[in-house]
Amino acid sequence: MNPILNNQNDPGHISLLKASSIAYTKAKRWEVFNTYFHIFLALAYPISFVIIQQDNVKIGLFGCSFLLALLMLLIAASLKGNTARGAIIKEEFDIKLFGLRWKSTLKRPVSDDIIKLSMQYRGKEIINWYSPNLSEKIPHNNAVAILQHTNTSWDIQLREKFKNLIIFLLILYSILLILFVELMNADNITKFYTAFALLSSYNYFITLIRGHASAIKKRKVISEHLDEIIQNKQDISPEDLRDIQDEIYNTRQESAKVPNFYFRKHKKKMEAISEAYIETINKLYNK
Repeated sequence: MNPILNNQNDPGHISLLKASSIAYTKAKRWEVFNTYFHIFLALAYPISFVIIQQDNVKIGLFGCSFLLALLMLLIAASLKGNTARGAIIKEEFDIKLFGLRWKSTLKRPVSDDIIKLSMQYRGKEIINWYSPNLSEKIPHNNAVAILQHTNTSWDIQLREKFKNLIIFLLILYSILLILFVELMNADNITKFYTAFALLSSYNYFITLIRGHASAIKKRKVISEHLDEIIQNKQDISPEDLRDIQDEIYNTRQESAKVPNFYFRKHKKKMEAISEAYIETINKLYNK
């Protein structure tokens, strides 16, 4: 095992990972609720306008849309706050593990907050956040770059899968919606009202797609830069690693997130890809 990973499973480091996981989960919880509610509206509006055609049902749905929009505005600061907490705690974990300096403009997470959040963790025991199979022959700074690369690569691939799923479902829904209103012989005014009512749901999902696309684009820049350094066995200074870590920290604050259930579904496959990468790099550096 590479010396950099010797203490990644220490209780203090695991507490940081647990606390970060809870902070992100709290932010994701409302995003998942928002997603499910928009799916409900995407189904309820066409049925209401085309089949039921009762004003009280339409008004009720518009009321639900208004209340949802108001609720999300009210809790927006809380969502960003939990995302920021998760990002800064994960930053603390990486900095301690990698031995990098703490950025002076960032406020370190409060110990009491870490303890409080970590005690709420009820998931599977966290162990070996980074692959323990990284060769001990790889120099320290290059090893940090490799771990930063696996971090960004993992996130890129997971977000790509989730973004493509949303795009596919949105296109499929649009096709089925057009077929539905045509088969039901809806008049033009009904089509207009249905489209207008669905505007908020389309806006939500397109914003979600753009959020993931933005995070992917930023992380690809980091990943490609790291890959060039790693593949060519270039020397990299602690200052350069600190700059890269800044970029990683910034992307961790993206509001669009991958739900936990989707992460769990692809976890084994992603781990296998990560281990295959580590094996390839070990061979490269052990020549």
